[in-house]
Amino acid sequence: MGNATIVRFHRTLVACVLLGLTTAAAAQVQGRTVGTLQRHDPAQHRIVLSLDARTGSELGQGAPINLYYDEAKAERDRATRPKLQPGDRVMLDTVKTGNRVEATSVTRLPDTTPGQGWGQYLHGTVAEFVPRTNVLMVDQSETRIRNRIGIDANTQVFALDGTPMRLEQLKPGDEIDMAFRLVGRVRTASKIVLLKPAGG
Repeated sequence: MGNATIVRFHRTLVACVLLGLTTAAAAQVQGRTVGTLQRHDPAQHRIVLSLDARTGSELGQGAPINLYYDEAKAERDRATRPKLQPGDRVMLDTVKTGNRVEATSVTRLPDTTPGQGWGQYLHGTVAEFVPRTNVLMVDQSETRIRNRIGIDANTQVFALDGTPMRLEQLKPGDEIDMAFRLVGRVRTASKIVLLKPAGG
């Protein structure tokens, strides 16, 4: 084998190794998903989650997605994992490999409201609070559509661990999730949970 051939072979090998490392590094994407639990399929190690609707300016329930999990890890975490029921509002840390999304942890959110109608949750970012009209402007996650949400004396605010907060502690840019109800024709927040402070 000549020197030129050896050099070309070496360069090709190095390129393949670098490409392999780059592909491996890019193969898994970490993320977070917020939605409403539809069902749990233990036999398939699968959680079926309904996301919020992402069409137009209407809030509602979007199509379900499948999130898989590692059974061995789930077994180890069984003692500390929250007991989940269909309809629970949850946040899952995820890892995406190709088209498969795997859940690595799950948190039952404090805005979970028993009997809450499907589609009456909103995940997004605080745009502003208007004290004069008791209105919280929220940009829906993904679509960035701005929603006008009423605030009244029954609205509760929580930290992610369930600790009560004051509404005034929410700042523009905070990531939140909320359960809302209709008061007349006005969507009014019943429970708000701070998922991630602005810049956090």
